[in-house]
Amino acid sequence: MSKLGLIILAGGLSSRMGRHKALLPWTNGESLISHALRNALEHDIEDILISIGDDESLGYAIQKDILDTLSNEERNKVSIVRDAVRRSGPVGGLYSALSVGRSSAYGLLAVDMPFMDISLYYRWLYDVDDFWNAIVPMGESNRLEPMAGIYQRHIVESLQQVLNGEDVSLHHALHMIGSVEVVQATTDVDYFRNVNHFDEYVWARAEMLNTERLVPVVTVVSKERKTGKTTVVTRLVEVLSQKGLSVGVVKSDGHGFYMDHEGTDTAKAFDAGANAVAIAGPTETAIRFRTEGQTNLYHLTQQMPVDIVILETRSQGICPIIEVVQSSVIKHSYTDGQHSLVSEDNNEVCISNSEDRVALVDLDTLDYTLPKLVEQIERMVRVSHGRRFR
Repeated sequence: MSKLGLIILAGGLSSRMGRHKALLPWTNGESLISHALRNALEHDIEDILISIGDDESLGYAIQKDILDTLSNEERNKVSIVRDAVRRSGPVGGLYSALSVGRSSAYGLLAVDMPFMDISLYYRWLYDVDDFWNAIVPMGESNRLEPMAGIYQRHIVESLQQVLNGEDVSLHHALHMIGSVEVVQATTDVDYFRNVNHFDEYVWARAEMLNTERLVPVVTVVSKERKTGKTTVVTRLVEVLSQKGLSVGVVKSDGHGFYMDHEGTDTAKAFDAGANAVAIAGPTETAIRFRTEGQTNLYHLTQQMPVDIVILETRSQGICPIIEVVQSSVIKHSYTDGQHSLVSEDNNEVCISNSEDRVALVDLDTLDYTLPKLVEQIERMVRVSHGRRFR
């Protein structure tokens, strides 16, 4: 068959997310849609169709902020497609894209599946016979993943019949088009993860960011003093260590500190003018050295021989961020699907950005929120370390 094209479905209503998924920040300055587009271009896909539903503003944003940054050669590989049938979901997007496509078959990629490996499409093509209308992976619990399937362009007539009926779901479409090849993909389920809800998105982004680091990091921040930030860090260290993770802690101190004991040999050497001193005992090692200014905290986190580092700071911090707040001075606010905490006089009390913040905690509810928080961090560390060495 001719070279495979790719359809990126980016025009969903995002009702559960509360904002356009396609434009959410991902990593390396990319949004989810630009990440998906770069993924396709890096896999030498030469026919990329971005389905935007019927949202003209989304199409304009993609054109202005993403496509205009591409080279002429790359831009020629990409087209934006509006739905020919309004509010018809993924089937409408697939139908509209296949109707104008020039490739004989297309992989389908939902924009909210940022972990998808496009090379899987090619593997599945080699795993099936030549006579098929669709190839659909099956993940855990015999669950079909049609949003990551491959579809022949000639099924547009069958999709038109689906759109004329009452059930316009993609699963129903599979029954209508027939000749569907199912490929086992139980070992690839992590690639099919999608981010329907905002909390799923921020944790998924945290996993990806930590994949790109030598040592995974979680930041604990607080805008105000005396909120219990150190207590939260201590509890996290305690429980994560009980779970078998080795945990490091890096803390900012703007007032200076003295970590050695006066009168010790290392302290005498340092006071005499040594630029650095080190001492190694049977169970501990310590290094103390002079700096012209405060050492970059992130740099320190990456030097620790541990599974994860908790960075405690009053500054903005780096993603993923756990922000500690005082429950007595906040209330919950929901605007355009976004959850934020504001003070009673409506001043924003959070120092972190909502896209970077994986959790808001306070001491009053810490016992309740800690187990779920630890579970998420455990998963993040496991996935980050696992994906790094794939």
